[in-house]
Formats: sequence, structure tokens, C-alpha cells
Amino acid sequence: METLRFGNVTLDISRGCLRDSAGAEVALRPKSLDLLLALARNPGRVLSRDELFDAVWPNVTVTEDSITQCVREVRRAIGDPEGRIIRTVMKRGYCFDVAVEAAVSPHPEPAAPATESARPSLVVLPFQSIPEDPKTDWFADGIVEEITTALSRFRSLFVIARNSAFTFKGQSVDVREVGRKLGVRYVLEGSVRHAGGQLRVTGQLVEAETRSHVWADRFDGVMADVFELQDRITAAVVGALEPHILRAEIERATRKPTADLTAYDLYLRAMPGFYDRTQAGYKSAKRLLEDALARDPEFGQARSLLARHWELGVFAGWEPDVDAARARAVSLAREALASDSTDPLVLARCGYVLTLLGGVHAEGAALLEQAIAANPNCAEAYIRGAWVSVWNGDFETALTRAEISEQLDPLSLEGMNRLNLRAAVCFFTLQFDAAIDAAERALGRAPDYNSARRYLIAALTHSGREEEARTEAKELLRRDPGCTLKRTRGNNPFRYDWMIEFFLKGLRQAGIPPG
Repeated sequence: METLRFGNVTLDISRGCLRDSAGAEVALRPKSLDLLLALARNPGRVLSRDELFDAVWPNVTVTEDSITQCVREVRRAIGDPEGRIIRTVMKRGYCFDVAVEAAVSPHPEPAAPATESARPSLVVLPFQSIPEDPKTDWFADGIVEEITTALSRFRSLFVIARNSAFTFKGQSVDVREVGRKLGVRYVLEGSVRHAGGQLRVTGQLVEAETRSHVWADRFDGVMADVFELQDRITAAVVGALEPHILRAEIERATRKPTADLTAYDLYLRAMPGFYDRTQAGYKSAKRLLEDALARDPEFGQARSLLARHWELGVFAGWEPDVDAARARAVSLAREALASDSTDPLVLARCGYVLTLLGGVHAEGAALLEQAIAANPNCAEAYIRGAWVSVWNGDFETALTRAEISEQLDPLSLEGMNRLNLRAAVCFFTLQFDAAIDAAERALGRAPDYNSARRYLIAALTHSGREEEARTEAKELLRRDPGCTLKRTRGNNPFRYDWMIEFFLKGLRQAGIPPG
């Protein structure tokens, strides 16, 4: 196990974490940790901004402000507020100006128990090639490398580097031992079988400590299409793993005693309440997210989800002061972007909130494009992008993105949201029966989902079913007494006037009061 010791902290390279003098893990965002690692490996040498961009953000375009934010966070973490350890060299870059003690243990030490603030961690082990043949090993190794690279794009995951994973190549391994040695919670293992030009790739994700299976699947193809098959397998595996790990992590967090909660676990616990679209869940999730940020003010993902939470309160009618709630959501979105402008989830959620409540349609669309480009396997980026496309009147792109989101995460907590989006697209493209069906299915899962009820009311009105529309309008007003045409217009997310007028007409004729 390789470590770098400087000052009163230790940088554990093999496990990718920073520890204080007592051995407790110091919370750092992934890119900040990568930047610290790059500097610490080059003590006394000035690293230019270009070198840091290459080391920390390979193949991704970010601004210099990203480096500044990471440096600020690292200095705070290592107790260097005056910049004496990480020294700024004007017009040149940054220098790690402190003596570093490197140590490599000849035998891996038992992994320290993961701290409660740690991200879910995993390793992709070398896939077994069956039958063993050095001439075809490259394909199995290539799949592992592609999957590892793609998973590394998820800022919510800590993925062990390929070189460490391949120390297990050719060995018969116990996943619990792998987890202990590498300090990871999940292990992905698999095999590649080939015979007569046919290929079958199997994979399974196992929770290391319990040896319980989280996910498993297989993929068939022909050797002639080997590169296309490799890409297809990578996309399918990565798209499946992240949401499965998220669900496993939520279950893990909710099993913990409440006394053990930390920022990341509070964030995980908030998710079910946020996605169930009930007022009780809303209140619970808001409290959990606020507590998470109180523990870690730099937690960009938690701040971006809280921004979405306040936005939900605005549209569900659960916030008594709509203007204050709107301002709070927009402010949180701006703060989240300022703290982390490279995380695809942060970009997606903030672009969504700023479009919906801030009316910045072009900026919001650009943020969603950036989120999808940063991680083409992120299901949430696609569904957020789908809604931004709806509000921009690009219904074809909206449906395409929603379908990709569903392919990546078919069991997602976003299921109701995708139904509501389909209702919106069908409504604006005059497919009223389809809009009614989608909205009713969403409400069947979550009767408090007032956004879906509004689309249902508008679609019923425009399809000539005015009596049913009035019945649904009464139910909406029972659940959201403050719903008026004035408030709906004030919360208008649509880029074009015809869209809001068409929507309001359906609500007006059903009996929603003017306000």
C-alpha cells in the first residue's frame, strides 16, 4: 500500500483518500483529491495549469476556475489556508512545497473500515477468458478497461484504477478479500466465452463484505462485430451498475443507526422521500438534505438536489411563500455550480432548475448538453435534459432523451417523472389520449404529483372531456388550494408564449381560479 505523508496528514494512494493524524478520513471531492495527488507526486516542482488539466480533467474542457476551487478545497482540507504548502506561482501554476515521505508496504495492510462519508467504491476485476487463450485475452482486457473508464465518469463513485485491479489477473479470488485489500464495497467480475466465432460476456456485481449479488447479466455477439459488441457491453453494464449501486447504497444507509449518519448517508436517505412525490416525503427529504449541507457545505450533489427540492415545493404548492422558495432554489443552483461545475449530476440538476425557475433557457440547455457530454451514461442527466427540451419546444429530442434515460435505468426512481414528461410531450403535440393515459399512470403511483394532474386536466379539456377535467380540477385544488392561473403563469417554464397560453386555456376551462 503506497502512502504519502506530509504535515499532519497522510494521502493513501491505493485507497484514494486523505487521512488526518488520527487516521480519520478527510472529506474531499474526487477532482480535488486527484489534484492533490498530482501535486504530491511532484513535490518541489511547479505544475502548470495545462499539466493539472491533463492530470485531473483528461479529455474534458473546464475553466481555470475549476482548478482554483479544487486548490481552495485542498488547502482547507490539509490545513494550509495561507497557501504555504500548495504555493501559487504567479503566471506559472502551483507547487507542492513541502517535504513528502513516501512509504510502500511490502504486503497489503488490512483495509481500515470505510468511513461513513466515503463514496461507494468498486473495482472491475479482469474478466476471465474461456478457454484461456493469450490471443483473445485482449478482448476481455479491453472490456474491463472500457468499463473502468466509463464508470470513472460518475463522480458519485470511487473506482479503483485498472493497474491495481489487474494485480488480481489470473488469480482465483475471494471477493471479500479483494474488498478488504482494496478498501472497496463492490466488486465487478465476469467472463468472456468464445467458440466458433460466437462470444458470450457475463458480468456480476457483488457486495464484497456480504458476498450478496447486486446485479448480473449476460451479452451475446459475434467476433466479427467485436468492437461494436465491446461498446454495447460497456454501455449496458455501466448504465445498469450506477443505478443498482445507488439503490444498494440507499438500502445500506437506511439500515444504519441514526447516530451514525454523515453527509453522504443523509443525502442517500433523502432520495426516496424526494422521488415519492408526497408532501410527507418532501418535508423529510428537505430536512435530511439541509442536515447534509450543515455537515459538508461543499457537497455539490446535495446542494443541487436541495435546489431541485425547493423547485418541487414551488410546483407542488407545498411552499407557502412561492417567491421565496423560487429564489432559494435558484440561489442553491448557482451555489452548487460555483462549488462544482464539472460534476454531471450537478450540471444536470442546476441546468434544470435554472431553466424552470430562472427562465434562462439557452443557459439551461447548454448546461444539460455539458452534463450529457461529461457522462453519456448518466440516466439522470438525460431525464433532466428531456424536460429542458420540452420547455424549449424540442419534443423529439425530449422523447429521445427520456427513452435513453429509461434504457440506462429502467427501474429508476424517475419512473413517475418520465410518465409525466410523456404526458407533457403528448399534450403539446395534440396526442391528448396518450397524454391522459401517461398522466393517469403517474398519478396512480403518486396521487400528490400535482404537475401530472395539471397536464391531465389540460389534456382532458382539450380533448372535449370537460366534465372529467372539472372533477380533476377540484381534486387538484383540494390537494393544492393555492393553485391559480396567476401562479401557474408566474411559474411558466415554457420558452414560447403559445405553449403557456395553450396550457392555461386547458386549466381555465376546467375551473382553475384566475388568482
